Amino acid sequence: MSDEILEATPEQVVAVIEQMVDLPWPDGDDWLEWELDGIEGQTSWLAHLLPLAATTDAAALAAFTSALTTVANRRWGARRRFDATRFTDGKDTAPSDYDRRSAPAGLVRSLGADTASWWPLGSDAVVLIDGSRAAAEQKKAAVLVLPAQWLAGPGAEEEALRSPLVEDFLSGEQSRILHAVWAVVETRDPEILAPLALALPALEKATAKVDLGGMLISNNANLDHAFHRIDLFRTGACLCAAYPSHQRYDVENEERQGHIRVVDTVPNERQWEPDRICECRDCGKRFQVEQGEYHYTWWKWTVAPARPRRS
Repeated sequence: MSDEILEATPEQVVAVIEQMVDLPWPDGDDWLEWELDGIEGQTSWLAHLLPLAATTDAAALAAFTSALTTVANRRWGARRRFDATRFTDGKDTAPSDYDRRSAPAGLVRSLGADTASWWPLGSDAVVLIDGSRAAAEQKKAAVLVLPAQWLAGPGAEEEALRSPLVEDFLSGEQSRILHAVWAVVETRDPEILAPLALALPALEKATAKVDLGGMLISNNANLDHAFHRIDLFRTGACLCAAYPSHQRYDVENEERQGHIRVVDTVPNERQWEPDRICECRDCGKRFQVEQGEYHYTWWKWTVAPARPRRS
């Protein structure tokens, strides 16, 4: 499209747009070329793109997009406004700060427009970009069809990425990741764990190839255990369920934090310290805990037999 406006009626354009929602998506960064009812377009990883115009005749372009807007309003309801000047994040923006609306906003600005009209179409959004008022001599216009979530504000998962511990896990820095690991191991606070639960798939992906070292115990094993705790929280399980799978749960520390209470002791011929019977203060489950020494102090938590019911 060198200097022309699409030769199609607004009704024909709307009919093509309604077919665009079913177009396939490319693998990776490739573009797919397509044709619907004799009208050609392309699809990127972000959106299906229908070029409408590239012309020096601003008045003719404005008349074309105005007529298209009227038909679209009649078909899909009153249009909405997308302000592309508000979202300018780029490749140098930290992932936790990135607003996904910056991607479609960049496309809007690339056509010389500051704003765009859009309509919801099922789970997708139809975006009409009208560059008839652009400063450039050649004015452009296009329609994008993309998942509506790209025009929505940050959801719960995006907000979760702003959590300090989430940022630590995503940092790629050994010291910050290990700080987050031990913070997770020590807490039962829902305000701390809720963002981590929402972001868990991103955390697992970001740390999958990170070598955290560790002399006697692999710190990557500690990382896996932290993720296990987060998953227990996510599923609604009591976090005391994590005790039997890790040897660093210090009874005194857990009692000091109010997670358990020691209700009894049992002699242990193998150790200097007697076993302690600990009761979870959240769910009431009891554990028999053996304390031992090797290169470091360890604690083995075993679920204790249920107490007999009183008749």
